[in-house]
Amino acid sequence: MHRGSTFDRPDAEFIARANTVNDQCTAHATAWHLDAERLAALNALTAKAGAAYAANSDRATRNQITSANKKKAFSDLKHFLSLFVDYLTVNLSVPDEALAVMGLRPRRRPAREPLPRPLEAPVLTAVIRHGQMTLHVARPELGHPQQSTTRKGYFGFKLRWRFEDETRWRHEISTRLSCTLRFEPGEQTKRIVLEAAWINPRLEEGPWSGQITEIVG
Repeated sequence: MHRGSTFDRPDAEFIARANTVNDQCTAHATAWHLDAERLAALNALTAKAGAAYAANSDRATRNQITSANKKKAFSDLKHFLSLFVDYLTVNLSVPDEALAVMGLRPRRRPAREPLPRPLEAPVLTAVIRHGQMTLHVARPELGHPQQSTTRKGYFGFKLRWRFEDETRWRHEISTRLSCTLRFEPGEQTKRIVLEAAWINPRLEEGPWSGQITEIVG
């Protein structure tokens, strides 16, 4: 959770979170080895913001002055907290669990789970013109091909192909949704066998599509 999302909240949520930080720090000041001067400033600014919020929330006392006082007290407290949170984060006497209780950002971002091996095969189609073949991969969704490999967490796709009279497969990897093969003039009457598979960032392949056979030229 970054600093902006921690305190850029509606007034009631902000003052509640500020009170939680203030109460937790006051209760654990000794165990967390908190600086007394900083803690005193937190106590004073939180109390002032709370009083200003209460005065401005009471219809009997609300006016332009109470609104301005609340705005100024909240601004001062938010500015202080933006620095105080950094102080708490680098203070290793404050447990990670305590940061979570106070609704503050963690010291470390949780490790992202690696993308698994794809579980489905793409649909492979070919467009041939001027001695080259462009292969397109897609997942039909409601009759429409997908627009991006990243939409489903794929890194790209692997294409393997061979001339029909060969046994050795050739491989191409693309991080886009297409791949173009170019051929020599003498190869433009040959038949070519192709198939494709989605890959994750570790280049692990999913299931292979059904083979298609095309004439190069």
